[in-house]
Amino acid sequence: MPNRRHARRTHRDAAKLAAAGNHQGALAVYAHAEAEFRGCLAVHPEDRGTRSDFAELLADRAASHTAVGEIGEAYAAQRERVAITAGLQAGPVEHAAARLDLSEAAAGAGRLMTAATEADAALGLLDDVDAADPGSPGFTTLADAIARAARVYARAADPDLAVGAADQAARMLIAARHAATGGFGAESIGLDATAGLLRDSLRLAAALHAAAGRAAHAQIAADLLARHFPGTAPPTAPIPLTLRAALETAMRMGAFLDPRLIERLCPDPAGHEAPATISARCDPGLAAVALHAAEPAVDVLASTHPNLAWRIATEVHYLLAAADRLGERNLRLNFRDHGPAWLAMLMALTATGKQGPILADLATALAELCDRLRKRHAAGDHEPLVIAAHRFVAAYGDRRP
Repeated sequence: MPNRRHARRTHRDAAKLAAAGNHQGALAVYAHAEAEFRGCLAVHPEDRGTRSDFAELLADRAASHTAVGEIGEAYAAQRERVAITAGLQAGPVEHAAARLDLSEAAAGAGRLMTAATEADAALGLLDDVDAADPGSPGFTTLADAIARAARVYARAADPDLAVGAADQAARMLIAARHAATGGFGAESIGLDATAGLLRDSLRLAAALHAAAGRAAHAQIAADLLARHFPGTAPPTAPIPLTLRAALETAMRMGAFLDPRLIERLCPDPAGHEAPATISARCDPGLAAVALHAAEPAVDVLASTHPNLAWRIATEVHYLLAAADRLGERNLRLNFRDHGPAWLAMLMALTATGKQGPILADLATALAELCDRLRKRHAAGDHEPLVIAAHRFVAAYGDRRP
């Protein structure tokens, strides 16, 4: 008979091995604890204590998988953890931390669409924190979260979002340290976890501003980096493909026809009010407008300019996911109009010749969208586009036991 107490004891034994650096040994013991927890949940699936304990195990197991380079396994563990904790009565900080962990694991595994949407969802859980008051509850937690999201956006989303998030995180983290210590001068900062995020934010900001030709902003970030982290230099970043650049290129090619929409979707990334999250880049009601403007462009560009197609389609997908999560009224009430266009835009990406884990991520997004289309009676399983989507999901989707 499965025993929760035994499962917890086995978990502790595994954690001790991990703490000693023996992650392979820890994973073997984690597997025994996992089997015990699954047995307990098979008998009592709604037991909150067992679910909470199991979620904690999955987080620890993911850390050990990451330590030995098993990034796919780490991603799967974090994904299951978030699914389990969704129904638990934890606070927004705990839920946000779990989703950020999933976001970072997804980015590491090449699941970039999941990475971006989970980072944005995590930050949305911290909306009640006052981002302008370093003394407010949760200020440093939010700053840390934005810094982590910036790293994810740099890999998975518009570089303009990444630099906006990095700049804001750096400002907030410096302000939080100033408030906590009464100010600091030119001395270096000891590298605890929060300091590491400040260092990473400054490095990212300096690199992305420099790559985009914003020399003055890059120099400010580089000077702060040298001041607080002597001997640390910003990396060299390639010229980034931003959403603005992709849309402007598509417009010059005649594939995108709404120049005013570009200004509404792409605020100045160097401005003090630059958006630090996907949800903040524009009004949620603009997501559906962007979809119908972008879908024909993505369809035209997919086979000849795949990088442009991916940048435009994924950024609009992220906006749609954010708007849907926020309950945007037009998107929900008129899903019969918007849903099929959303599916068509993502399906166009299947013609880009892309390879790797991103295809499994695209399959996940398509499967979820097809399910929503069916539930909202916006498309039937017999329709050609839905049939094609199901075929893609069958070919590239995650294999589940």
